[in-house]
Amino acid sequence: MKIIALFRKEGYKGEYEDFQRVSGTDREFFVVMSNEQGIKALFRASLMLNTVEFQYVLDDKHVFVQEDVDAS
Repeated sequence: MKIIALFRKEGYKGEYEDFQRVSGTDREFFVVMSNEQGIKALFRASLMLNTVEFQYVLDDKHVFVQEDVDAS
């Protein structure tokens, strides 16, 4: 819920599609959001710094690869 509150505080609106923890930390996450037109974008949210950073729009050249939890 802290991540969603951080996005709302920064003025971002949309549907939260996916969350993934940034490797090596438990306070930073990659978040995929989509807007009303169905356009998806990747953001990096830091609970340490209270920041949200746009990374890129997800399209044919930019995809979001989910971690394989069973690969350990």
